[in-house]
Amino acid sequence: MISGMRTSRWALVLLLVVVGCGGSRGSSGSASSGTSSSSSSSTPAADTGPAPGWPTVLVVGPGQGPALYADSDDNAPPFGYISEGTRVQINSAPANGRIKVTVGGQMVTHGWVPLSRLLAYVNQRGRIDGTPAYLGANDPVGIVSQSSDGSFRVEIRPRLGRAGAPDLGPYVGSVPGDWLVDRPAADGDTGLSPGEFRRVPANAEVPVYDRPGGAVIARLPALDPPLTVVVIRNQSGWNGVRIGVGPFLIGYIQGELEASSADQLGTRPTIGASTLEAGHMPERIAVEEGTLFRVQAGTYVDFYQEHVSRLRGEGWAREMSRASGSDAIDVYVAVDDACAVRGTVPSATLTRVTEGE
Repeated sequence: MISGMRTSRWALVLLLVVVGCGGSRGSSGSASSGTSSSSSSSTPAADTGPAPGWPTVLVVGPGQGPALYADSDDNAPPFGYISEGTRVQINSAPANGRIKVTVGGQMVTHGWVPLSRLLAYVNQRGRIDGTPAYLGANDPVGIVSQSSDGSFRVEIRPRLGRAGAPDLGPYVGSVPGDWLVDRPAADGDTGLSPGEFRRVPANAEVPVYDRPGGAVIARLPALDPPLTVVVIRNQSGWNGVRIGVGPFLIGYIQGELEASSADQLGTRPTIGASTLEAGHMPERIAVEEGTLFRVQAGTYVDFYQEHVSRLRGEGWAREMSRASGSDAIDVYVAVDDACAVRGTVPSATLTRVTEGE
């Protein structure tokens, strides 16, 4: 899924204007000089690689708004978007809730991403201590921090697998570091306890308890048709259930539940990288306003006097602003749907395209 498409122009321009970072404002009120020509770009500091024990690759999870920032500092301006499912190389230890990454593919991009926008997969299954969550092999988790023993605190959001039904949680627990991998196994997880498929009441919010007669740990949304859960055990009118399509919520639901079937459990969401046929315009560029250009392969994109991207293939761009007398044009550029960035490129790298051509 691609987020931040229609708001991209104004979100990035507004933040650039507010932050300033030495840029001047053009006549339109946008930050026309906040980025500079590639001919004067400085070389960013060398990457140090991930911290010991950290994954070398993580995956971009769902989220709204910009994902790429110029630095780890709170005031560092954003300059780009990354699509859910895109794999990124980790280039630093976490700093101020962000981590430096490289986005590969047809537009190699370097920047700082909020750790909350990244996830890993687990290669083991098990109940997570201190939470009502159960992880199956290949389930996604968000990384919160690394503990001194090498384990990781992770954020777990049980998924219900139904359109319009939000994830449950989040619940924070710990998993061993060697549980975390950057992609799910091809054969899936077939080792979950089968149980019995049962349907919760329709059009009614259903509380889930940590134990029979205990505390409420979640409330299932009122849906019609209702959710189907897997009943693992029965105890004096209480159903011990596994809820969701992975990650799972483990708890108890009171009362009689109607019989259901496996095909009613819901659909397990897939987190796949965006793909685009060669020569097709990326969606973020297609929905943006501004003069349309093709961008030469090999072009560097600069943001605040640093190279942030290099196009490996021919790209597309929308003009954001142009300073009088400058050879650098401020553009929003992408090669495919994986990543789009704001920055300047030399005018000689651009070829104007007629809209709809």
